[in-house]
Amino acid sequence: MKQIPQSSDPGGQAAAHGASAEDLLKTIESQCFIWETVVSDPATGVALMDRDGRLLYINKQSVRFLFTDNLTPEEIIGKTIAELGFPEDWVAERLRISAEIIDSGESILLRTVWQGHQQFSWMRSIQSENPGDLGRVLAITRRVVAGEESEHLLHGEYEVIESSLIRLGKLDVLTSRELEVLALVGQGMSTKQIAEVLFRSAKTIENHRESISKKFGRVQGVELARIAREAGLLPSDHDRKRV
Repeated sequence: MKQIPQSSDPGGQAAAHGASAEDLLKTIESQCFIWETVVSDPATGVALMDRDGRLLYINKQSVRFLFTDNLTPEEIIGKTIAELGFPEDWVAERLRISAEIIDSGESILLRTVWQGHQQFSWMRSIQSENPGDLGRVLAITRRVVAGEESEHLLHGEYEVIESSLIRLGKLDVLTSRELEVLALVGQGMSTKQIAEVLFRSAKTIENHRESISKKFGRVQGVELARIAREAGLLPSDHDRKRV
């Protein structure tokens, strides 16, 4: 895991360089504007959680990413992820990852497939001035379809931590092998190419594709590829534990 430099305190730097109170106020206003811009972005989920898994803040987008129920942030803030009914294994994994981030001070990029969508979460420790505070983790999450951006994140300069768990949503009707085939369809592979990768006959792959098509209402060709790309699946996802 790579060490990510922690951001410095702009206000402290400004004071050290003899900045005026007006300059400091402008810096604070600028930081508030940046925060408001991020949390209001309709494609970005933002959540702040303490070491015990209690959500101290969550925006509407993050609620939409995590829950199928029509919940509001106000109904969630102040509750732990265990109290919110997440699977026990998922809760344990998130608490472990959060504790590692808090204790090490390192930031991570976490990849998850949740509700049938690939998600990347940039997670970092947030320091508190309260000496009794055991630590907090800020998570900035975006759904990313298969394609150039996904490849950039998966093979970029930062190590990607893969969740060992998966929640497939509407894709949960697929078998493990069908999920693997769908992931390869999403990567633009033909039936022949998939057969070669999986060491199966082209006829077997065609049967899998036909089964997938039936489960999704007889979708074919382009539409099946669209479903696969939207999910952002990797072939390795078929082995992850479903929750």
